Amino acid sequence: MRRQLNAALSACAFVCALNWTSIAQDSLQGDATRIIALENAWSRASETKDTKSVNNLLDDSFVYVDVNGKMMTKAEVLKDITDSGVLQVVTKSMIARLHGTTGVVTGTFRLEGIVGGKPLRQQGRFVDTWLFKNGVWVCVASQATGIAR
Repeated sequence: MRRQLNAALSACAFVCALNWTSIAQDSLQGDATRIIALENAWSRASETKDTKSVNNLLDDSFVYVDVNGKMMTKAEVLKDITDSGVLQVVTKSMIARLHGTTGVVTGTFRLEGIVGGKPLRQQGRFVDTWLFKNGVWVCVASQATGIAR
């Protein structure tokens, strides 16, 4: 009887461990999907110059290194969005990798717009670092590298 009980308890523990692993995997996939959605929201907000939405996506300590190597703070990025002639931001090939409460997104981007009366076309790769902080995902760092056409 005792042997049967131990076997039943072992089987139950194994099934519970499998279920916990499945729940953890679902949670990770859900967070990765949420972060990709936030990346897309950031692109749309940049196009429409919705700095209030971008402000909510970026941590106060946010730092950005652009394709020219210029480092910018959150305030500088928000001002740049307001002042820029960017009309379209397209992000593709995004992959979110989670490491506990940190998410790293890699992908490609294409910008189009008008600067100084001349067409702007820029493409590149990016790495964004997100942190789960106070119950929400916020971007704490971003780096962009240009791709030659």
